[in-house]
Amino acid sequence: MNTPTLKSGGATGRNGNLTRWFHRSTALSSRALSTTILLVGTIGIVLSAGSAAQALGYTLAGPVAITGSELGNPGIVGTLLPVGIPSSLSGVVSLSDGDISFVTNDVIVFALALSLGSSTVDEIGIGANSNPFIPNPVGGGAFAEGGTDLPDSVTADSFVNVKTTFDFVINTLVAGETTTNLFATYSPAGTSLAVGSTVNISLSSGLNFTVQTTIVPEPGTVLLLGSGLVMLGMRRRRDA
Repeated sequence: MNTPTLKSGGATGRNGNLTRWFHRSTALSSRALSTTILLVGTIGIVLSAGSAAQALGYTLAGPVAITGSELGNPGIVGTLLPVGIPSSLSGVVSLSDGDISFVTNDVIVFALALSLGSSTVDEIGIGANSNPFIPNPVGGGAFAEGGTDLPDSVTADSFVNVKTTFDFVINTLVAGETTTNLFATYSPAGTSLAVGSTVNISLSSGLNFTVQTTIVPEPGTVLLLGSGLVMLGMRRRRDA
């Protein structure tokens, strides 16, 4: 009977197959473990950045055209604008009301640009809808960036109108002007708002009317997640 013999630098027969299988399995396991650790780390970065740096930041799903033909519109024409970068919730806040922590609260950021020929605007309000309840805004404010027109004051109407109101009674927003970036905060962070949540935005020029849109993650959050996935893809190609 022939007995398999071990050769220097390797193995033959069944022992050799088992040895190769062991090394291959170990390599695959190490690679999978490395990928898993990286993925968990990436998710951790995103979550920690989302909760510690800017909670859950949202903006409008896209520009919302105000044409003047909306029911009750007294002649306001312009565009409600999605806002993210350069704000990314790191800009200087010029005025505010209530709890404006971007760590413990979700937040919606937006702006309004009036077209030439538009009626003036003396008030803007924003409120979010979410089943099974309507979230109460806990604060709001205006960044010192974006456009040039700051509101006179900000009021978080938590249990009255359930919206954050930006007054432009003294410093009226006129045709051709754009508000600075405006925001409203909702508590608790991570549960108050969600992608696709409906928001009501009211505009006033002596008379009020309301338009609706939905919200999406503000661009800073999307870019953070995207960079993490790119890192993951590069690591997987390198390990392949």
